[in-house]
Amino acid sequence: MLGAAFGDYPRVIAAPLDIGDCFKLIPQIFNIADRFQCPGLVLCDLLLSEGRLSVHPKDLDFSPSIDRGELITSGNGNGAHSAAATNGNYKRYKITDNGISPRAVPGVPGHIHTVATDEHMEDGVLISDEFTNPVKRRAMMEKRMRKVAGIEAAVPPPTLSGPRDADVTLIGWGSTKGVIEEACEILNEQGISANQLQIRWLVPLHGDAILEILKDSRHTIIVENNYSGQFARYLRSETSFVPDGHIRKYDGEPFMPHHIVEAVKEQLAGKTQWAGKAQVSVPMHEIMV
Repeated sequence: MLGAAFGDYPRVIAAPLDIGDCFKLIPQIFNIADRFQCPGLVLCDLLLSEGRLSVHPKDLDFSPSIDRGELITSGNGNGAHSAAATNGNYKRYKITDNGISPRAVPGVPGHIHTVATDEHMEDGVLISDEFTNPVKRRAMMEKRMRKVAGIEAAVPPPTLSGPRDADVTLIGWGSTKGVIEEACEILNEQGISANQLQIRWLVPLHGDAILEILKDSRHTIIVENNYSGQFARYLRSETSFVPDGHIRKYDGEPFMPHHIVEAVKEQLAGKTQWAGKAQVSVPMHEIMV
């Protein structure tokens, strides 16, 4: 999802934290996709799609606000003079300071555009490999990428849960939220203070905010349900941050709280295997017969 593209383009990627958050996240990402005219991708998993969760109805908004972004709803459009013969001077791909080109609601007189797979001029005329214009192609790419600043401002950075001066900080993303939260509770009860940084928005990542949160952490561990530490590699590529340890699980089953608790204790005691400068724990799910 991070790199699936023909070239660069702005996108938003989010991972719901639990089943209730799936309900909340979808309207939010739809609004961002509409407002900034970019793809919105949701990373869901089996734990969320086939799991169960009790949610109080008051915690759910059945009438979420809808933000369609900049729309043209009348014939005066975003051109200088409205005239059906000239398509109302409508520029579907108009170059703007914020990178967003106002779009016409279907049916507005004199505002027609054709969508195809190639690059476009402002008025929608294609710039293909045969009829090309490097100057305008570059301008269009830069126009689209200006959306990134607005997207970053629209998406909140992650926050730290638990005592700021904890012995260990557990970093997760998406559906590991609940099990890490419970593991932190157990660790705190057992005299090992723990806090949690859960990442919901993967793109934009807010790397500077993450580094600011983690700069005073005593011992950091990234918890992931995959083999290679996908988020750890992504975080390192974006921020150069390297954790003190990893807890990874890839046996087809979700984490249980004790998997994380036991791994944290082993890593703090230095009893786990090392991969470079970081410790790695790989819990195995207990087989139930």
